[in-house]
Parts: sequence; structure tokens; C-alpha cells
Amino acid sequence: IRAVLGHSNFRLEPLPQVKLQTTLEKEPDVLLKIYDDLTPLGRILHFELEGKDVTIVDLRMCEYAGIAGKIYRMEIQQELFYLGMEPPRNIKGEIKHTHYTYRYRVHYVYGMSCKKFLEGETPAEVIFAILANPEGYSAEELIELILEKLIRLTGDHLTLRKFVRQLIMLSRKRNLQTQTIKIVKEVMDYKEFEDDIYYIQGVEKGLEQGLQQGLQQGLQQGLQKGLQKGMAKGEAIGKREKDIIAIRNMVKKGFSDADIAGVLEIDEAYVGEIKKQLAKESRIVSLLKKKGARIKTIAKQAEVDPLLVSVIKQHMKK
Repeated sequence: IRAVLGHSNFRLEPLPQVKLQTTLEKEPDVLLKIYDDLTPLGRILHFELEGKDVTIVDLRMCEYAGIAGKIYRMEIQQELFYLGMEPPRNIKGEIKHTHYTYRYRVHYVYGMSCKKFLEGETPAEVIFAILANPEGYSAEELIELILEKLIRLTGDHLTLRKFVRQLIMLSRKRNLQTQTIKIVKEVMDYKEFEDDIYYIQGVEKGLEQGLQQGLQQGLQQGLQKGLQKGMAKGEAIGKREKDIIAIRNMVKKGFSDADIAGVLEIDEAYVGEIKKQLAKESRIVSLLKKKGARIKTIAKQAEVDPLLVSVIKQHMKK
């Protein structure tokens, strides 16, 4: 909003209803109310992050405008950030109808200088430099510059860790995740980042080590068959729990189903199902606060995955 759209004097306010539901249900990437000198009483700011250059995007943006306009009855500003490496050819940013022409702005992020984001005032701006034109910097140099700026801008380690985790996820869009992880290890020198890195990559380092030890013990005790079954089940449950944690975190950060599925390398339909269950989180929290609450009982009452209840319970303890 600040670096690309040029807004400087503004404030944002979350809208009470993010899902645009009429006869259709549409969930935009970002939908906020923005107040500035242009519209002191506020207007809707809607933008999408798009990685595929397909013509249906124009129709989808028009659909968002119609549904959001009907619900909120306010002026709408729509912006699309295209993340592909080449300028979009099929996404036009307009649809010409018989009686009117619908338009929205398309921003080709790779066509922007990385300096636009590196010079940003917040970590949230700076991490987008990984998606922009490197302007002569090598991948390693750009990643180091981003990390150095993040260190200067973040006030505490937890905040820094959050944005480094986001940087690693965004770097996947440019096939730079391996280099980013390598430089994070070299520059940050924080042991705890190792957990985030393996978590993002989906590598169950500790689980693998535990399974290997368990296998050796099982072989010695003559229980190989039973142990293998137990390990396979434990590994599957562990992976599902990790996926649910990641989906929950990324949904809260506004990632689309497609992006979440791409980052975690899981089925998009599964992401959608977990998102529907996450809509019941407030009810699950209320049930967990009751004396003698049992995870399986709550999962049955709320009609959700017991692992989701377990994840929410863990979060409550934190």
C-alpha cells in the first residue's frame, strides 16, 4: 500500500465480514477499509496476489467488485499484484462491456525495482523485494540486503523471526528458497531458525531421527512389523498436525488457498476444508475452556478434525 500505491497518510480498519457471500462465496486475498485525504469517510481497498496469467482473473476481479459493492455500498479501489516473471499477457486489467468498461490496476511486481521495497519503512514492505527486479544484484546479495534491513527494522527477535519465515515462503515464488535458507543460516546465526526452516520445507528432522532409533530398538526386540506400522501412523499424524498449524498461520496472514497448497505441497481442497473448520475456532476455544474438556468430544461436537482442536489447545497454552 505504501511502496507501490503511493499512500502515505492513511489508516486501515479491518472489515467485519471478509467472506463475500451472496449466492456465491468469494474470499479475497485482502479486503480492508482505508481512510485518507481522498476519502475521509473511507473506501474499500481490495487487492489480490496472482501468480498465474489467465484471462479469468479479470472476470474474477469484476465479480469481487460487484459482490463487495453490494454488501458494503462504498467506493472500491482494486489492485492486482502479478507475481509472474514475465509481464502478464492474458490479464488485461479491464473488461469492455456494451454499456461500460470495467477497469482495475495491475502491478507487475517483477517489473518494479527491488529498491522500492528495500527502502521501505516496515519489514512487511522490505520482504517483497525478493519478488521484485534485482536491479543487478545477485540473488545472494539481494537476500543479504533484505536480511540486513529486517534486522535494523525489527525491534525484537520474535518479530524478526516472523518476517524471516515469510521471506523464506515468498522466496519460493522465485525459486530462491534454497539460497535464502542458506544465507539465513549464515547471516542470522540463530539456532532456533533451524526449526522454522525445516518446518517450512516439510522436513521432519526430529521425527526421522526418532523413527530410526525406534526401528533399531524394534528390530532388536523382534517387533519390526508392529513398530513399522506404529511409525507410519505416527509420521502421518505428525505431518497432518504440521500442515494444520501451517494452514492456520498462513490463513491469518491472508494467503490464498492456492498459495498455501503450493508452499506446503498439499492438496488445495484439503486447505479449503481446514479453512472451513477454522471458522469454528472461537467455538472450539469456548469448549476447551470448560472443565474436563476432551479433545475428541469437542471435535465431535464442532464437527472438526481432532488434530485441529489439539493445535488450537496448544496455541491457547502459549
